[in-house]
Amino acid sequence: MSYTEWRQHWPRFIVAKDTETAVIHLKRYYSEDDDGQPNYTGSRFESVAALNLDPDTLGPADFLAVSMLSVKVRAQAALRLMGRDAAEISRLLAKIPADVDIVDADPALLRGDSPAGQLWALLRRGRDGLGRTTTSKLLAAKRPRLLPIWDSFVEDATGLDTNGNWEKFRYVLTDDDRAVWDWLSGLRAEVPAVPSTVSELRILDVLLWMSVEAPLPEPLAS
Repeated sequence: MSYTEWRQHWPRFIVAKDTETAVIHLKRYYSEDDDGQPNYTGSRFESVAALNLDPDTLGPADFLAVSMLSVKVRAQAALRLMGRDAAEISRLLAKIPADVDIVDADPALLRGDSPAGQLWALLRRGRDGLGRTTTSKLLAAKRPRLLPIWDSFVEDATGLDTNGNWEKFRYVLTDDDRAVWDWLSGLRAEVPAVPSTVSELRILDVLLWMSVEAPLPEPLAS
């Protein structure tokens, strides 16, 4: 898939790989208050998701994890995901690799007819309040290295809808010999507060989210 227009639509500091701006955003996102509580609960997303030790099931820890990102799995949806649809969810998750980064993934893994695409459709079919944002965050909780988060903040930052967005994210991160991906990897050394369990894909999500939630002023033209 070609997506060359990303350079015109994505936040300027990401396109330019502006480390100074990225570090400010990441330090803010992963900061704590005087009582040791996170200033942004999303900074605990991975640690809460890790409470579910089974990578091929959805359960209470995953539902709690997405609440760190300001969405809620309603009771009826939770019962469906752990009951009627649980076996099919596990079957599909088992077909989605947990140890592959999006840049290394076979593009077929990110298409609509892939197991991930089928799982997206399965989670959303219940008419029980599981919308696109919550579905995206549940999938990211299970496959944080492979499947990017989508929500209104990501849409505002990039202009992307959910249609084809996984493949478009992969295009951005593999473009120009993985320049943005390598830059994201290098940001870890600049911000020790970012947990080692946080994927490069999630670092990108944080930067996109912060670019909308807490934008920094653009530098004055010289």
